Amino acid sequence: APRPPSAIPIIIMAEVDAEIALLHKMQAEQANMAHGEGGANGAADGEQPFTTENTNKQEKKETVTDDQVLRALSPSAGDPPLSSVPTVTVSGQEGSRSSSRASTRKPKTVGGFIADDSDEEYDATTPDTTTSLQPSASNTPNRAIAPSPLHNYISQADMKAASQSAPTGVSTSNTLSVNPSIAGVTPSVPASSQVLNSAAPSAPKARLPQDKVGILEDRIQEDPRGDIEAWRSLIEEYRSRNKLEDARLIYQRFLQVFPQAAQILVEYVQMELDHDNWSFAENVFSNHLLQAPNVDFWSSYMTYIRRMNDTNIDPTGNNRTTVQQAYKFVLDTIGIDRESGRLWVDYISFLKSTPGMIGGTSWQDQNKSDTLRQAYHRAISNPTTTVNQLWKEYDQFEQSLNKGTARKFVQDHSPAYMTARSANTAYENVTRGLDRTTLPRLPPTHGFQGDEEYMQQVAIWKKWISWEKDDDPLVLKDTDKEAWKSRVLYVYKQAITALRFWPEIWVEAAEWCFENDLVKEGDEFLNNGVIANPESCLVAFKKADRLESTLTATADLVEKGRVVRAPYDKVLETLYAMHKQLKARELQDLAKLDASSEVDDKISAILSKAEDDDEENEVERKIREAAKANQVRAIQQGYLAQAQLIQRMISFAWIALMRAMRRVQGKGAVKDAVGGSRQIFSDARAKGKLTSDVYVASALMEHTVYKDAAGTKIFERGAKLFPEDEGFILEYLKHLLSLGDTTNARVTFETSVSRLTSKPENVHKAKRLYSYFHKYESQYGELSQIQKLEKRMAELYPEDPKLLQFSKRFSDEGFDPTAARPIISPSAQMQPKQLLMQSIEQPSIPQSPRPQYQEASPRPQYLQATNSPKRPFQADDENDFNRPRKLARGESPLKGAAGRRLDQQKRLQNQGTPQWQSAAPFVIPRDITFLMSIIPRADLYHGGTVNSEALVRILSQTQVPDYGSWRASQQQHAPPPQQYGMSKLYSTMKVEANLATGYSYGR
Repeated sequence: APRPPSAIPIIIMAEVDAEIALLHKMQAEQANMAHGEGGANGAADGEQPFTTENTNKQEKKETVTDDQVLRALSPSAGDPPLSSVPTVTVSGQEGSRSSSRASTRKPKTVGGFIADDSDEEYDATTPDTTTSLQPSASNTPNRAIAPSPLHNYISQADMKAASQSAPTGVSTSNTLSVNPSIAGVTPSVPASSQVLNSAAPSAPKARLPQDKVGILEDRIQEDPRGDIEAWRSLIEEYRSRNKLEDARLIYQRFLQVFPQAAQILVEYVQMELDHDNWSFAENVFSNHLLQAPNVDFWSSYMTYIRRMNDTNIDPTGNNRTTVQQAYKFVLDTIGIDRESGRLWVDYISFLKSTPGMIGGTSWQDQNKSDTLRQAYHRAISNPTTTVNQLWKEYDQFEQSLNKGTARKFVQDHSPAYMTARSANTAYENVTRGLDRTTLPRLPPTHGFQGDEEYMQQVAIWKKWISWEKDDDPLVLKDTDKEAWKSRVLYVYKQAITALRFWPEIWVEAAEWCFENDLVKEGDEFLNNGVIANPESCLVAFKKADRLESTLTATADLVEKGRVVRAPYDKVLETLYAMHKQLKARELQDLAKLDASSEVDDKISAILSKAEDDDEENEVERKIREAAKANQVRAIQQGYLAQAQLIQRMISFAWIALMRAMRRVQGKGAVKDAVGGSRQIFSDARAKGKLTSDVYVASALMEHTVYKDAAGTKIFERGAKLFPEDEGFILEYLKHLLSLGDTTNARVTFETSVSRLTSKPENVHKAKRLYSYFHKYESQYGELSQIQKLEKRMAELYPEDPKLLQFSKRFSDEGFDPTAARPIISPSAQMQPKQLLMQSIEQPSIPQSPRPQYQEASPRPQYLQATNSPKRPFQADDENDFNRPRKLARGESPLKGAAGRRLDQQKRLQNQGTPQWQSAAPFVIPRDITFLMSIIPRADLYHGGTVNSEALVRILSQTQVPDYGSWRASQQQHAPPPQQYGMSKLYSTMKVEANLATGYSYGR
C-alpha cells in the first residue's frame, strides 16, 4: 500500500536508525571474529558447532536479522543487487618456460656447468613456478544470496556443495557475501596479485565465535613457537570440559615444541595423578625427567615415588629402600641447584625417620648416624637457600652424638660451609633480576617491544655462566674438576631452558663441552639446538663443522658428502619454507586490509545517506584511498625486507655448503656420484631464491682454486641475472682486471654505470663503481681518463668535495700524504697546552645559583677563610706535603661595632638567598690538585688500560701470611747479630720494634 507523504520522513528516520543499529552489530561481529581470522588453514572439514540445538537457534535468529539487513541495505527495488565475491578458479597448469625448453632441447655445458639461457626463475623479481587464480565470470554460479549477504558464518552444507561442484584437481572458493571478513574468509585479491605459491594455504574456513577449540587450533598452527597462550588456553578448554584424552594429546604436542617446559610438565603430571592415572604419569617421568632438570618437576617425581612406595606400610623395607635410592638419584642430578634446599631438608628428615636411634650403639644405629652425617656433609657444602638452617641442624646433630668429637667434625667442615655460604651470597648478587622461566619465548626483533629486557636476561645468564666457569666460587676447579664440570654443565642446561630460541647459548655450551672432554654432552647440545632452532645458520654451521672435523680419512667420499650435507639441507629446507610462508602471510594481510576498507566504505555510504547526501564526498574518498595505499605499501615493504633477509640467509647457506663440499669432495661434476662444489651450485640454481653472492663465490672458487675458465662464464651468467647489483658488478670488474682484460672491464664499467644512472633511484649505486674505477685509473691509467672520471663524478655527486676526489688519487687505506702536516718549527708548533684548573680560592659571595655541596670526608675538615676584620687565616707553608701545625679555629662572636657591621654585612649578602645556596662551595684539596696538575692528559696516553676486575681478583686471591710466619721468615733472612753486651740488647729491641711496627702497618 502506498505510504502517505507525511509518513515518509518518519519511515526514513526509522530506516536510518535500523541501518545505524546494523552498523553497530556489524562492528561487534567483526570484533568477535577478528580473533579467529589469524588462522592459517581454518577449521577441519568435519568441525561442527558444539550442539545441534544451539546451531538451529542461531540459524533462526540469523534469518530474522538478515531479513532486516536486506531491507536496510535495499531501500528501493531499483537499487542494484549486492555484488558478491567472484568465484576463483585455477587456470590450466602450464609449465615454466625453462622446463618446457629443457624438454625440447639438450642443454649445453661449459666447464662442467649447464650453460642455459633461461635463468629468469633465479632472478629476485621473478617468482617461482606458481598457479594463477583468475576470476571467471562464466563459471560463477548464479546463486541467490540467501538468506543474507552478511551471514556471520558459512554452513557446512554450503561447504560440501561447493566442494562437490568443483572438478577434481581444481580448487574453488564459495560465492561469498560482500563482507567476507565477518565470515572469517579471506576475500579474493585483485587479478594482478592473485598468485599463490606452494606454501600459501587455502582460504581459511569460517569459525563460529563459540568455536574456541577451532580458533585456538588455528592460532597454534599459525605460530606454534610464539603463541604459548594459545597452547595453554586450549589445554584449559579441554580440561574444563573434562576431556582428558584430548588434553593429553595437546600436552604431548606442546612438549614436542617445548620439551623442557617444567611448569607444564608439573601440570600434566598433576592432572594424571588427580585422576589416578599412574601409568600415564610414569610415562611422563620416563620421557621427560632427564630432559628437564628443574627442582619443581623433580620434586613432583619424588612425590610420585613416595605415594607409590608408602613407608608406613612396609614390612619388608623395600619401599623405604626404593625411596632412599630415588632421593640419592634426585640429589645427584639437581642437588647442586640453589633452589634444591628443601629437597635436602626432606631427605634428611626421611633419613631421621628410618629405623634406628641416633646415638645408639647397635650397628643399625651407627649406620643411621653415618648416613645422616654424610648427607649433612653434602648438604652444607652446596650453596642452597637452606644452607644456614642445615648447618645449625648439623651442629646440633653432632652435639647430640658426642660433644667430644662434635668439635672436630664441625671444625673440619666449617671451611666448606663458609665457602658455600659466601657463594650463596655471591649468587644472589650475580643473578639479581634473573627470570628462571621454563616457558621460553622467541627473542623480540631489535627495536621492538621487549628486546632490551630479553637482552638483559641473556646478559645475566652469561654472567652466571662466567661466574661458575671463571670465578669458581666453590674452588673446585683445582681440587675436584669433575664436580666443577657438573656445576658448569648444570648451569648451561638451565640457560638453554630459558633461552631455548637463542642459538648462541647452544653453540657456546657445545664448545665448552668439547673443550672439557664432554663429547657426548656437546653433541647433544648441537642436536637439540638444531631441533629448537631449525632456521639458525649458526647452529647448523657449527653442527656441520663438528661432523666434518670428526670424519675419518678412510671413509668413502660419497658417505662423507652425505654426512656433511645433512645439517645444511635441514636449514635450507626450513628457510625455503619460511620464505613461502611469508608470501602467504602477505596475501592474507592484504586481504584483511581489503575487507576492512570495504566495511569502512559501507559505513561511509550509510552515513552519507543518513545525512541526505546522495553523492559521497570526493575528498574523503581520496583520503581513504591514499591511506589504504600507504598501508598496502607498508605491508609490502615490511614483508619485502623479511623476504630479502631470508633470501640472503639462503644464499650464504648454499655458499657454506659449496665450500664444505669442495673441502670434502673437491670440484666434482654435475650429476656425478661425487658431485663436489659444482653439484651444489647446480642444486642452488635449481632451488632458486638466490642473490648474487652465490654466483660470486662459485666463480671465485673456480678461478682461485682450480684456475678454470668456468669462473668467467659464471660471472657472465650472473651479469645477465643481476644487472643492477652494484656489489656483483664490482666483483666482476675486479675479476676482469685480475685477468688483465682491461678492455672488457672498461666496457662492463661503462655499460653498468650507464644503466644505473639512467634511473634516478639507482644513481647512488653507481658511486661504488666510480670510486673503484677512479682508484684503478689513478694507479694505472692516463691523466685524461682520470680527469674525465672526476668530472663525471662531480656532475653526479655535487655534494662531494672536489678536493677529496683529487686527494684520493694519492692516498692509501692507511695514509694520505695530502693531509699530513709535518713539524717545521717545534717551538712554534709544539707548545704544551695550559691546563685550566679549578680555582681553590674562596669566593666572598656565591656567583652561581647552582647548589654547592660539601663532600663528606674522613680527613680533618678545615674551616674556610671569612671576611673577618681580624687578622686573616694564615695559609699553609710552602711544603705541600707537611700538614699545618695549627688547626683553623672557628669563628668567634665579635663584640662591639665590628661585630654588628660584620653581622649586617652577612645579612645583606644572604638576604633572599636559600640556605643551600649560602653554603660554601666545594674546594678540591691541595693534594688532589697537585696530583691532577702532574698527571698527563688522557689523549697523550696510548698504552694498555688496567683491568680493574682482574686487579681486584688478584688482590683478593693473594695469600697474606700471618704475623708468626712472616716474623719467622724475616728472622731467617736477617743477618746474624755481631754486637755484644748492651749494644746487642739495644739492637735486639730495635729489631723487635721494627717488626711490631711492620705488623701493625700490615694489619
